[in-house]
Amino acid sequence: MKEILILRHTEKDASGNITDEGRVVASAFGAQLGDFNMVISSPKSRAIETALLLVGKEPIVDSRAGAIGLTSEETKRTHEEGKVHQFGIAGVLFASDEYRPKIIKKGRDLVELIKETLNGLPDPGRALIISHDGVMVAANMILLNAKLLKAKKTFEPLQGFRVFENLLVEDLKWVLTP
Repeated sequence: MKEILILRHTEKDASGNITDEGRVVASAFGAQLGDFNMVISSPKSRAIETALLLVGKEPIVDSRAGAIGLTSEETKRTHEEGKVHQFGIAGVLFASDEYRPKIIKKGRDLVELIKETLNGLPDPGRALIISHDGVMVAANMILLNAKLLKAKKTFEPLQGFRVFENLLVEDLKWVLTP
C-alpha cells in the first residue's frame, strides 16, 4: 500500500524561524515515523529544516507544498489573528474574501502534488510532505469533497493527515512533547 504523510512544520517563532523546542520535538519525533521513499517540503526554510530534523536528509523542495504569498505585514497580521481564531491561521485565511481564493488554489496545488507523488511511489511506498496549516486544511477539504467556505479545523505543528493510494484521508492524532 502506498501512503503519504502530510505534516505541518514544527513550532516557529514570530519571525518564522523554528524554535529550539521545535527542533527538540521534531528530532525526537522523527525516529518514530519510520522510513520514506520520498521527502518533499515547502520552500520555506522552516519546512525544509523540519524535514531535515525528521528524516535526516534534504527534502525535494516543491512550491506546491508552500504557503500563499503574503507580505511581511500580512503575515504578521494573519499570525496574530490566528492566535485567537478557533481554527488558527487556516481560519483567518478562509474567513477573508481576499485570501480564501488564494488558499483554495494552494490547496489544489498540494492535492496535485499528493496525487503525483502517489503515482511515483513504489508499492509499497511512503512519502512525507512538510507544508503549512492553511494549505493543508484546504487540501484536506478538497480530498474529502467538503465545501470550501470556511475552515473547520487547524493543524498544529507536526500534526497532519495521511493519504492512501485510493485517496482515502485519515487525520493523524498524536501528542508530541519535547
